[in-house]
Amino acid sequence: MYKLLIVDDEDIEREGMVSLVNWREYQTDIVGSAWNGFDGLEKIGALRPDIVLTDIKMPVMSGIELIRRARMEFPDIVFVVLSGYGEYEFTSQAMEEGVRHYLLKPCDEEKIAAVLKKAQREVDEKRAQKTTMRRLLPRAKEQIFRNMLLKREAEGQEQQRFFLEIGSGEHELCLLAVRGEQTFDYLEQFILENVLGELIGEENILLSAVVQNDCVFLMRRIELSALEPSVERMKEEFSKFKKFPVSCAVSEGGTAEEIPELYGQIRELFRMGSTGQQAKLLSRESFLRPMEKTGAVLNMERIKNAADYVEILQEIYLCFLKMDLRGEMLEQKRDTMKWMLKILYGEEKLPLCAESGSDEERQWTLMEAAISAAAEHQNLSMNKTKEEQRVKSILLAAYRYIRNPEMSLQFLAKEVLFMNEDYAGRVFARNRKMRFSAFLLKQRISMAKELIAWEPDIQISFLAEQLGYSFDGQYFSKVFRKETGMSPTEYREEIKKKQ
Repeated sequence: MYKLLIVDDEDIEREGMVSLVNWREYQTDIVGSAWNGFDGLEKIGALRPDIVLTDIKMPVMSGIELIRRARMEFPDIVFVVLSGYGEYEFTSQAMEEGVRHYLLKPCDEEKIAAVLKKAQREVDEKRAQKTTMRRLLPRAKEQIFRNMLLKREAEGQEQQRFFLEIGSGEHELCLLAVRGEQTFDYLEQFILENVLGELIGEENILLSAVVQNDCVFLMRRIELSALEPSVERMKEEFSKFKKFPVSCAVSEGGTAEEIPELYGQIRELFRMGSTGQQAKLLSRESFLRPMEKTGAVLNMERIKNAADYVEILQEIYLCFLKMDLRGEMLEQKRDTMKWMLKILYGEEKLPLCAESGSDEERQWTLMEAAISAAAEHQNLSMNKTKEEQRVKSILLAAYRYIRNPEMSLQFLAKEVLFMNEDYAGRVFARNRKMRFSAFLLKQRISMAKELIAWEPDIQISFLAEQLGYSFDGQYFSKVFRKETGMSPTEYREEIKKKQ
């Protein structure tokens, strides 16, 4: 039997339609009637008819709007449209919504029966298609899931079915990805899914799909503290079957519609992580603590948005100076630089800290390597011409000896770079658009402001010494006032007011 709902705002039309036809003769039950589209939409939700016979022009909600809204939630319903003479514009709109069956008012039983049979055949086709879909559903859903991960366009109806199948909006979802050295085959995917299902409950795993070297699970979100040990156990069990190492990452929570964005988070976590981190589940939380620590001494946004080599040079130098003031060891500084490169560029290539040489020499080697790596990634390395390379050597030398009160271009040219002083001055001024002495003053004052903002209670005399001024701080204060319009102490008070 086929269930039919009649929607018409005219009582006579609606009641006449019910009594005009011997519906049971056509294997049809009238399950209800409605007087406008809004009423009809509610009845559709409650009665789930196979066929809806609806007028087009109705108050509150038209037949076109009823069809449009009902199809979003109940795509299998077949609509038959009732239209009068001159309502061709509405009929055209119904055709755009995929309606294939029409009755022109006034109509008799013969006309109704002919259209009804066509509508019933469409219902049968949809039922057969749905049966086939159920057989293919696991693979079909997996393909739609994979397409969403890869941001490929899917047909609207297929995607809508997908959302309905997984209960979009009913639960907060997340993605868990297992990344290996090679693409996972179906057996390996099956093993991972079954082991994980045993550990966290099969009902919490909705789908899985393989994308390149990732086996990605769509799951109901569970607490990270509960997920972490389960993931570790899954990795242990998988290692008994396959010897290649795997790493895992979990996204934040979201909806099914946000699957592409959630997978973007996963890829970012893997980029930020490293293959050596086999013993942890990569998540936003797993990166928060080191990021907070690094963020206290390093402004990575400034490096990322740098438009000039000097901006990178100053920020990384300041970072090392702040770490010195915090008493951090060389290996800790190296870890911070590795973290910076990992966050910004997805790599952490830095030389090992040399065993020989003074602490100052080893630190400078590390600092210069970090500056060089960041500048190369930003395409700001200053290696294109011989002149750029010479200016770069002056800049690096200036920062290396910036704490020296006697430091000047003459000192660098004669004692460090073994370069003609006049030539060095001309090359520097041509490249930087200012004399070296003006550049040095600008850098020292800029760093002083940064350090006061970072640690407002820093002693002015100590700050002066770190930047190449005498320990008493008097000359430094005089220069600072001339450049900023206030003394270091006044500047510090302004900073404190803003905090």
